[in-house]
Amino acid sequence: MTEGAHQARAFTRYIGINLGGGRGKSTAVARLEIDNEGETPRLQLAEARVRRGHRGGGEDSHDGHGDPLFRDDVLIEYLRRWVDDDTVVAINAPLTLPPCIRCQLPCPGVSECPVPVVGWMRAHASRIAERRRSDPGKPAVTPYTQRAVDLLLTCAGLKPRESLGQGMGPLSARAAYLRRVLSPRLRLHENLIEVHPPATVIRLFGASVEHRLRHGTAEAIWALRKRVLAELSDAALLEPGDAAGARALALAYVWPEVVVRSPHVFDAVIAAYTAFAWAWERWRGPRDLIDGPGSEAEGGARPERSEHMEGRGAAVADAIESLDRDALWLEDGWIWVPPVRSYKPEASRVL
Repeated sequence: MTEGAHQARAFTRYIGINLGGGRGKSTAVARLEIDNEGETPRLQLAEARVRRGHRGGGEDSHDGHGDPLFRDDVLIEYLRRWVDDDTVVAINAPLTLPPCIRCQLPCPGVSECPVPVVGWMRAHASRIAERRRSDPGKPAVTPYTQRAVDLLLTCAGLKPRESLGQGMGPLSARAAYLRRVLSPRLRLHENLIEVHPPATVIRLFGASVEHRLRHGTAEAIWALRKRVLAELSDAALLEPGDAAGARALALAYVWPEVVVRSPHVFDAVIAAYTAFAWAWERWRGPRDLIDGPGSEAEGGARPERSEHMEGRGAAVADAIESLDRDALWLEDGWIWVPPVRSYKPEASRVL
């Protein structure tokens, strides 16, 4: 990875998109702003909604009349309005297609493919994957549905969706269209990143919290989402010496119930918060998946998500080193997740 990619990313606006299908019913947006008007900077949730004019969704960005849902034209109009040089956008959908779909070369088959990232998959997929009990004969890698990041995040227990797996085709196609139409205003890994809100929650609070956010009674899920938002308001994601007030996720313009009662709005807020953490913590990419010095939980216990890599640590480290050294992930795509050191065992116990 280049040295410039490790430098601080100076943004003051963070937009999260929970991308749904083209009909727009499940697409939600969230916008975080750093407010520097007071004595101490604040991170505030200025907007979170599934449609324009959403009551309690924050500052109204409605320009005139038309379709209130975030279908393509409405979403593109929204992003063109709010994206400037101080904005980063995080989208919860694949922003690159699997290597076989992108490839323009004559195809000799996976076993003889000369494309570097497919060679990486052949070399590392079987070594880092968990053994399958139900279908041991299934191929370790299918580069027409998977990317390298899908394999690595699965290995890390971060529950990614296979880029062109079951039900993902229309969503991946819509994301590809949006990325194309918004280029060069939005540039991958510069001011546009791919995220996966469940992976962010797992990294910060553990897999059990993420599971409970999606399984249980409506009242229990809403209450847990509200507690997660409270913990995010207290998250130490800024570097030492930065103003502590900027850590507070203030819902200045948004009703909490709007966020916690909609899984789409909640995921959009987590996506926006992921963009904030990505910028302030200067995440590195594949190397953030490796347990390193200072990454252990308090008391010397490893975060629960590291258990997914037990017995495969050396193979995973070798795979990540190869992917990062040759910068294969920059083109193949990456789902940005918090580094291991972001884990909050005390919050996990409370939640």
